[in-house]
Amino acid sequence: MAFVGGWLIRGRGSEINLSGRNRELCNSFPRSRKSRRRRTARLSMSSSDLVKTSTVSRQVCAIVLAGGVGKRMKADVPKQFLVLDGQTILHRSLELFLSLPEVTEVVLVVDESYHEDYVDLSSSRCQLHFASPGKERQDSVYNGLQKATVNDAGLICVHDAARPLVTPDEIRKVLNDADAHGAAVLGVPCKATVKESEDGSFVLRTIQRSRLWEVQTPQVVEKKVLTEGFDLVREQGLEVTDDVSIVEQLGKPVKLTMGEYTNIKITTPEDLPIAESILNARRSLS
Repeated sequence: MAFVGGWLIRGRGSEINLSGRNRELCNSFPRSRKSRRRRTARLSMSSSDLVKTSTVSRQVCAIVLAGGVGKRMKADVPKQFLVLDGQTILHRSLELFLSLPEVTEVVLVVDESYHEDYVDLSSSRCQLHFASPGKERQDSVYNGLQKATVNDAGLICVHDAARPLVTPDEIRKVLNDADAHGAAVLGVPCKATVKESEDGSFVLRTIQRSRLWEVQTPQVVEKKVLTEGFDLVREQGLEVTDDVSIVEQLGKPVKLTMGEYTNIKITTPEDLPIAESILNARRSLS
């Protein structure tokens, strides 16, 4: 059992694994582009799906990262193509950003073999562009940034497709904070006690928990600032693990935006039943 966002999630012991639907998907995952297109469900974006706009005054480009191979998921397909409550994880994340009125364009970073599966989703209101994944996460974000057509004052909103439970309200809040401060990251205060170790065997010290935040995505940065940061990173050969770390390298401020503990990243088989429980709990409250 685990507590996520105030809900008690009950695992089923050894049954916490890929669901039967996802096992079926892994076994029958289409290998050719043609057959894959036949099996790809179209996104349902009716007018009723659109959410109210926020106060963001700039153009917004969402970069959705879907290039991971998902080794920790122990599945035969990348985790973003596993099914969660009737939709693939990638579709759920992509659908949200394509439906947000604040977002003027989306760049999907995914292997080139999948580009044709999604090309028809581009519209006059929200253009969909494609970029190929890089060797590391920062390379994938850089590739996506090169495809963004918003102006230098526009906002680049980077999101991991493997976080399909982020809510429109969370996205609006982090966009508003980035609009006001130039950079913002969604996150939550750290609940766990964190120990630091130099050798991996003995505790060096306990870090003060009240100062620690677990960052999530989206992470939003002004395009000009992110471009400057990447210039510095590439010039000095730096390695960064998230997007706002690039802003930190410039010595610029990053606003912490309070998110929700339910915005989990689906990484291991145990995460799927937890995500399904969160969706079921949301439906029961609506």
